[in-house]
Amino acid sequence: MKTILIAAVMMMTGFMGMATATANVLDPYYDTLTQMNRINPAQNPQWESGANTMKSTVQDNKNKVVGSLEDIIVSDTGAIEMLNVDLNRLQLGKMSLNYREMRIKAASRSYSLSLSDREIRDAVPELLAATQTAAGADSALISVKKLAGTTVKATDGRAFGKVDKVMFDKTGNRVIALVLRVNHKTTRNKDVAIPFNSVDFQPVGSTYEILVGNDQADTILQFAAAKK
Repeated sequence: MKTILIAAVMMMTGFMGMATATANVLDPYYDTLTQMNRINPAQNPQWESGANTMKSTVQDNKNKVVGSLEDIIVSDTGAIEMLNVDLNRLQLGKMSLNYREMRIKAASRSYSLSLSDREIRDAVPELLAATQTAAGADSALISVKKLAGTTVKATDGRAFGKVDKVMFDKTGNRVIALVLRVNHKTTRNKDVAIPFNSVDFQPVGSTYEILVGNDQADTILQFAAAKK
């Protein structure tokens, strides 16, 4: 009788494991998380951390360093919209540069403008006017600099982690992922990379609150709990 009971428990455990595995396979978001976390996000050769990207220099079209990067402003898809820069090498001060209109090109640890240093000086009045316009720009735009440490919640109000890292593609041209430090109930300090475009950003004062759909939050927690 004891042998039969043990066999029954083992069969039930096997069925439960199969059911969980099947559920994971049928959940596209779980599959996305699996792919994104197959390599440690910090070691993924296709990604660059936001901390490193923020150290990029600003160059003119002759690769001469003309300033430093202050902040990167992106859309909710991760595309770069603006660069906040300090053109200190030209003694022109801080301003916002429209990424597409100025045909800025991203490279490893640098952002290159399409203008020479002289053309940049000549364009200062227009650049300053654009900076004033950007100050009241679309509130949907997101400051990468302000994302680290941001609380992540499910739409039902459950807080389950914070943003630990922001990950760009290797050239620094687009934000690819957020690495969350997940802490919820018995799941402690598990890092999980999630797609940047899978969350909603809600302005809260000078920073943000990041909201994830309830089903996706459940999937993230399930994935984090299973992570070694």
